[in-house]
Amino acid sequence: MRAPFIRAIVLIAAAVSLQGCVLAAAAVPLLATGAVVRNAVTGERTRQAIAEGNAIDPDSIAVASLGQYALVEGSLLPAPVAAAPIDGPFGELRMHALAALAAGMDGQFSALLANPASLQPTRSQCEAGVPAILIDLDPIGGLVQLSGTNAQNSPLVPLLDALRREGVAVAWITDREPQDAGAIRQRLLETRLDPTARDPLFVQRYPGELKQSRRQALLETHCPIAIAGDDVRDFDDLYLYLIDPSSAGGLEPMIGDGWFLIPNPLD
Repeated sequence: MRAPFIRAIVLIAAAVSLQGCVLAAAAVPLLATGAVVRNAVTGERTRQAIAEGNAIDPDSIAVASLGQYALVEGSLLPAPVAAAPIDGPFGELRMHALAALAAGMDGQFSALLANPASLQPTRSQCEAGVPAILIDLDPIGGLVQLSGTNAQNSPLVPLLDALRREGVAVAWITDREPQDAGAIRQRLLETRLDPTARDPLFVQRYPGELKQSRRQALLETHCPIAIAGDDVRDFDDLYLYLIDPSSAGGLEPMIGDGWFLIPNPLD
């Protein structure tokens, strides 16, 4: 079993090299296939993310209900603080989500690349039926702060309010570790970015756990129709390994059409 695996990696490395040596060699095993090892139990990682920082036993959440878990009846949500934005990156994100909802989830494509090493905007197809938006909490070059201003003044709040009422789930991702999840939950609650504390929160469960594997985990249980962050590295880990950033020019159409650059939600 080991020899074929090694040969496969060598062939992949050669193929990527022929593309112009645009990816660092260390990235080849992960990026060339666009694949990350799936959870032993499909949905297990999302179940952990829902329980992270909450007094919830993850085993009490049925895998079959993971997609619907973060969705709450509109009547149970707090009253909207303002109208959803219609301009700028938040307005673009809203229109993208509404267009995806209008098209339906049957055959819908996600905001995750099917083959990152190709540097082409070919997307993974969704199998799950619940649409979701994944938002990266880490600022450029750092980690989300565990304390800070918790004013409810971000235009992201009314946007998420409106999308939740349309049946869109919201998930969060950070490279903070599990012991920090409670503090992050509190900030999301106080800023009303997550008014029910039911959103999946994907922290780094072990040192070196890639965000890409967590994005893929969300794809197991939801249809991530959009990813939002303050840096392109929030969209796909391939940007961590590019030798020549200009080589990813083919992915620029994803910006504003699945990938959305927004101010950091908790900075």
